[in-house]
Amino acid sequence: MDTKQAIIRSAVDIAERIKASTILLPDSYAYEQMEVETDVPVVVLPRLASGLLYQIIPNHAEKEEVALEERIRKIAVIGHLDGAIGGKVVGVIDTAEFDSIVVYDPKKSPAVKSLAECEESINPDVFRAVLKLGLELGLEGREGRHIGTAFIVGDEERVLAQSHQLLLNPFKGHAATNLRITDKENWETFKEFSQLDGVFVVAGWGVVCASGRYLDVDARSVHIQQGLGGRHAASAAITAETDAVAVVVSESGVIRIYHDGKQVIEIAPKEWAE
Repeated sequence: MDTKQAIIRSAVDIAERIKASTILLPDSYAYEQMEVETDVPVVVLPRLASGLLYQIIPNHAEKEEVALEERIRKIAVIGHLDGAIGGKVVGVIDTAEFDSIVVYDPKKSPAVKSLAECEESINPDVFRAVLKLGLELGLEGREGRHIGTAFIVGDEERVLAQSHQLLLNPFKGHAATNLRITDKENWETFKEFSQLDGVFVVAGWGVVCASGRYLDVDARSVHIQQGLGGRHAASAAITAETDAVAVVVSESGVIRIYHDGKQVIEIAPKEWAE
């Protein structure tokens, strides 16, 4: 038995013993994985899909391991937020100098803990729907061009009280069934109005209350990444003043989630696609 076979068998044994939700393998292990049977779902990660440090520091095993551990952690958190990963993840890391096995529980992530605090006011299915819609917009854009927008989810009464319409609200007066963000049949409508300036306001139970909304907040109290614009600053600020969560789509396709005035996670479209 070669080293990779032994590592895969050990990873599978650990996953089955701890009842892990998923096993994450680098693509260099894909062939060996075919020879090992397990009921635990296995995901093979393309080596260069997330643009990590393989090309930059291929001879620095310790830094490379840190980067790959971070990749496993992030994919586990994204999968948990998406509902695809419910428990612990067992990941295999292969660097230029050594291979190792890591176990990660996404429920311990600061991002997951932060967003779990909102579950009393925001239905988890609503949050996942907003996240998936945002990722589709990030990946596809609209009408052949990249767009930026934001969804402010939850605590809608206070959010509406601290914002105003830039133009007439296109959703006012429509039946709630046509405004539920958890119904994918309505997404084309939301995508169309994502081209408007301003943000969407989404009730914690799933109805889109408004789009084209301008947030009346003082963003000087929040700190965001350099280079991000007013939409990110205002979205972060409204989450500092209310119990809402902000899901912001950049024109680059990157999704950033804010809660309590802070960024809790950043997701690139390629990471979601994996």
